[in-house]
Amino acid sequence: MDFEKIESKLSISLPEYYKLAISNYPFKALDNLDFVEDNLVNDEEWLIQTNIELRECLFFGNNWPSHFFAIGHDGFGNFTFINVKEFDETIYFADHEEEFVPSDIDDLELCSNMEEYIQDCLEEQKDVLSD
Repeated sequence: MDFEKIESKLSISLPEYYKLAISNYPFKALDNLDFVEDNLVNDEEWLIQTNIELRECLFFGNNWPSHFFAIGHDGFGNFTFINVKEFDETIYFADHEEEFVPSDIDDLELCSNMEEYIQDCLEEQKDVLSD
């Protein structure tokens, strides 16, 4: 993953916890089960293109701040993201069926940090595989 390319194209600085998570990518690809990988996308072109589109095309009628960095999606138009302006470690969730007010970022919290987020995703994968 070329973090410098992402940072340059989007004019942001990615936090170290994010770079570490991607560099030690925790998910294994499984046939017909890409939703877990989509929760934390490790495709730099997708990351660049998606973040540009969110900034330019809005998120269901609302501005997508340039300091929000989409890191994944659920396949239903919703995005997980981090706030690179504050460098907090919180993982946020933008739900297209709920009001999206960037200034009320605390209401969008999904997990308190990347470790918790990855653990939740791994548990979700385990649950799906056991069904």
